[in-house]
Amino acid sequence: MDNRPIGLLDSGLGGLTVLKKVMKKLPNEATVFIGDQAHMPYGDKTTEEVIELTRKSVDFLLSKNVKVIIFACNTATAAAMEVIQKEIAPKIIGVIQSGSLAAAKITKNNKVAVIGTHVTIESHAYSKEIKFRNPDIKVTELATPKLAPLVEAQRDFAYNVDVVRDSLDSLKGKDFDTMVLGCTHYPIIEKEISEIVGSTIKLVDPADQVAQYTENILKRDGMLAGEKGKHEYYTTGDCKKFTEIARKWLDDPQLVANHVETGER
Repeated sequence: MDNRPIGLLDSGLGGLTVLKKVMKKLPNEATVFIGDQAHMPYGDKTTEEVIELTRKSVDFLLSKNVKVIIFACNTATAAAMEVIQKEIAPKIIGVIQSGSLAAAKITKNNKVAVIGTHVTIESHAYSKEIKFRNPDIKVTELATPKLAPLVEAQRDFAYNVDVVRDSLDSLKGKDFDTMVLGCTHYPIIEKEISEIVGSTIKLVDPADQVAQYTENILKRDGMLAGEKGKHEYYTTGDCKKFTEIARKWLDDPQLVANHVETGER
């Protein structure tokens, strides 16, 4: 039994899609979420910059005495997870391994598309992980840097569809049957993406596998919570905007986010 919270970090609001799945799967667990909105998007930064920003969020979560840390951000997972795991004791759970496993299982024609930020795509992390599970799978990777800021901007469906259409244009004619949403912001515009790629394409949200894997780890190590925990929310950006959007996405009208400068404790 371990009542310490689960820590989650993201560059912005997208990681709330992972948090939602974790809360549903593990309803007794306390959580601490930090969204580094002041520095998003991470996808157009250098690997070194992403590592440094992620390290600051990790330090903040460690100050909250978390028992595990979920990198609810594909860019941070691709650029910083391996480096930072060597520096800290709590286990880090990333989204890329989970998404890759799901995609490899789901595809029927062994053709998978992956969309994500520049850093995630240029790391080829998804391609490596998917091919590790099945070398016969052909992976098409596409950087879609406009989509995460689009989600944060909270535009209407029609506007979103136009931006998604432009972003995915180069995938026309590719015979994939599965698409990995390689940024935790993207499930929020899943309907818009499906509108463009077609309803027959299976969209993979890595958050489902992350929640299951987190449960497996906590059970294995005897770290499941023994009592109902609370949820804390922090942002380096506008906490009023964060609170407004998080209340809607998590269906919690009482939710309140706090502002924090990473580096503070």
